[in-house]
Amino acid sequence: MVIVSNIKRVVSVFILRPNHNNPSSIDCDVAVFRRCPTMPTYANHWAGISGSIEEDDGSPIEAAVRELREETNVVDIFMDYMSRNYADKHFNGLLGDNSRDETQHMRSYLKAGLHIDVSKKNSHGAFGGRIIRVYPFALKLPSRSSWLGIEMRGTEHDQMKFVSVKEFFDLAPCVPGLQAAFHQATAGSYLELPSDVRAWENDRVNGAAYLARKAVLLAAALYPMSHSQAVGDAYNPPNIAVSIAMLRPSMVPIVNAMREFDRRLRENAKSKNVNTVQAEILQSFDSEVERCVNLSVETILNDYTARQCQSSSSDFVIGTFSRSSTLKLILERLLQTLHDPSNALSTSIRVVCSQSTPGNEGELMANDIPNSTCVSDTTFHQLVKQGKIHLAIIGADCILSNQTGIVNKIGTAALAQVCKLSHVPIKCFSDRWKVWDDIYAPPLEEIFEVVPQDLLDSVSLYQNSREVILVWGKN
Repeated sequence: MVIVSNIKRVVSVFILRPNHNNPSSIDCDVAVFRRCPTMPTYANHWAGISGSIEEDDGSPIEAAVRELREETNVVDIFMDYMSRNYADKHFNGLLGDNSRDETQHMRSYLKAGLHIDVSKKNSHGAFGGRIIRVYPFALKLPSRSSWLGIEMRGTEHDQMKFVSVKEFFDLAPCVPGLQAAFHQATAGSYLELPSDVRAWENDRVNGAAYLARKAVLLAAALYPMSHSQAVGDAYNPPNIAVSIAMLRPSMVPIVNAMREFDRRLRENAKSKNVNTVQAEILQSFDSEVERCVNLSVETILNDYTARQCQSSSSDFVIGTFSRSSTLKLILERLLQTLHDPSNALSTSIRVVCSQSTPGNEGELMANDIPNSTCVSDTTFHQLVKQGKIHLAIIGADCILSNQTGIVNKIGTAALAQVCKLSHVPIKCFSDRWKVWDDIYAPPLEEIFEVVPQDLLDSVSLYQNSREVILVWGKN
């Protein structure tokens, strides 16, 4: 994984309206704006609503809403639409007068995509030659008529028009990376991808490590036929590795693996082939997971031994949440260690899996692990409160930078809160493929959430191949 510095961060918002020929289809018209001749960068180029992320912006989405308000009347149209169409619901009662309220109400309609980096070569030296990191968003309302009154504001643009998606991809001249950012903002909805890739995309049962391995195999099988070279400023559809990454943006090992897969092939085209890169990445997966398993088993055994010294009971119950192939390996190795005749520890460890609704992945996790049981999420919380679960362990789909927290399935934060209030340790085990490289969290799919660092007792992983253990949180 390559960590990028010297970055100019900007947002780009794509305003979508239903296509007038088929309003119920996925096809939309895209609003494009021509930058004024007086603009210091990319004058007379077509763009979305874009602008820098400023110090007062708490996140890219706050910057996106601010730019929409400064450059159009779209926020006013949106708020008016919501107040009229949700008059009998809670929306009107929550309306406020500040930008934070607007951002909160628009959050579920502004869909975020993975950021893209525009290199110095492709940016033509804009912003002092820094890499331009674009955080893309798509905004779509169900009513075509709601966009009839859209107007431009400010002095950045001199023309606005709606174009079909096909016309959008042929648009020129455009700001660098415009079409690539659009694909990210719309999560690959307008890409023609093989059916097995779409089937992989819709897997909501398996965890990030498992799906990342599958992604590498898919990319290796399909990469040769999808790879194309851009000529000048001409638009080329993303190759299969880039496409796969945008489909599951919250699962960071997938994103990291696909970016690394693409980078290695582009930078070493003459010395490496697809099969070599596939083997290298899969080997790295195996090595990192093995380090994670060894560290995790050692940590759990230490917790087990400490409890044995403090309690007359030999019972030790480990609770898990959701389904994780890495946690499965950890628990299997732990139980194998305890059943080893040479091990002096008793074998009284039991595993309880929270059902993990929605999706009920905990039921599958319980089937994966011998002699484990699955209980409802409510019962699991009660067991924690009653002190009948002694250690909760979780995986992660993403380890946020700067030790601020993790991303995991919804419900993890509630469990962590219960553990904290009940003085039951909750520990996260992960590997470096899940470390996110940006200061902002990745786009969150509906089934994921951010779990703040202060709700976790620790997050443990090997930082690099030199086996330096990085542990943050309480121990």
